[in-house]
Amino acid sequence: MNKDFSGPRKEQFPSRSQSNMGNQSTVSVINQEPEKDTSPLRWWYRLTAPLPASATATLQQRDLSRRGRLTSATLLIIILLVLAAEPTAIFGQNKSLVFILLIPVAIDIVALIFNKLGKITIAGILVIVGIEVGLILSILGPALGGGGLTTYVLPQFDLLVQAEFVAVTLLPPRSVFVVFFFNIAFILLSILYLPHTAEFNAVFAANRYDLFLRPITLAAIVAVVTYLWVTNANQAIKRADRAEVVAELERREVERQQQEITLKQQLDQGIQLILQTHVEVSNGNFAARAPLTKENVLWRIGYSLNTLLARLQSSNQAEVELQRVQAETARLVETLRRARAGQPVKFNRTGTYLDPLILELMSIPNSAGPEKNNAPVTTQGLTFSQTKNTRERGES
Repeated sequence: MNKDFSGPRKEQFPSRSQSNMGNQSTVSVINQEPEKDTSPLRWWYRLTAPLPASATATLQQRDLSRRGRLTSATLLIIILLVLAAEPTAIFGQNKSLVFILLIPVAIDIVALIFNKLGKITIAGILVIVGIEVGLILSILGPALGGGGLTTYVLPQFDLLVQAEFVAVTLLPPRSVFVVFFFNIAFILLSILYLPHTAEFNAVFAANRYDLFLRPITLAAIVAVVTYLWVTNANQAIKRADRAEVVAELERREVERQQQEITLKQQLDQGIQLILQTHVEVSNGNFAARAPLTKENVLWRIGYSLNTLLARLQSSNQAEVELQRVQAETARLVETLRRARAGQPVKFNRTGTYLDPLILELMSIPNSAGPEKNNAPVTTQGLTFSQTKNTRERGES
């Protein structure tokens, strides 16, 4: 068989197993056109965020890319805010803040490295640690080295909610309550057990309840509100992803059904043509062929059938030729018997492989039998002697 022969392409009609695999993969895979990044921070994302999700990325990979970009942007803002506070530390009285502020910056840089590697959870934890370390050191440093807590540090307790915002954004939403309880514990322990200045003692003695209430209430409100908001946002994103998955599944199902319909039509057409070819061959028409094109799924079968029919046609022609040779041989034998008996005979060409033999017989001189009976053997109106004389003149 021809080596160039090839059957229908695999991608033309995927098998049912391949279709099922595709349906399973669409639960997590959505084919979409890659979006062009027009963000003004795209240069920053290229340096510090994971690679953008491809057009065939899974939902998990898309979520990882989205969280990585969010972590990258958050870290950029935090680093800029910390660096913006450096001039205050440099020109202020508390010079230790210069080094204290550099600690969270160093932690944030390490977090950027983990974020680039796709370790989003580790990066988020490091961001929170950096915020907490910076704020805690800014509170403990002056309190332990400057004579105790002052009313100046009270607003810094409110800044601890920054870690809650970051936790609920970069980590699972429930992690905000871990940060919340840690901050509450730090506020209580700091106010109760750190040394106080005389000013702070006066405020603390006059308004102790309000002193605890403000930072704790702020932290609680931020924790609860952000948890509910981020939880609802995540659920909305999941619903949108599921809707997108369902739409993709429906599209693929429509394509699969259309492919099955096309395949069934080709099968019906191919079977009908092959059956018609079999009927013609059974009626003796060995020249019949199955007219199937390469686009038909049954083309391989039609190709094999046509090859077989071509060989059968050659075999049938050879058999017909053999039958003619057998019949002409019988007639030739009968003609020779009549010539031997002295009867007039005439040789005719048969159009078979016996024609060379007949020509040789025509070239034999008249035997004794025909001369005695004066009945020359002729072929197409010529006697043996005339044929011999004509051939001799041609040779001379």
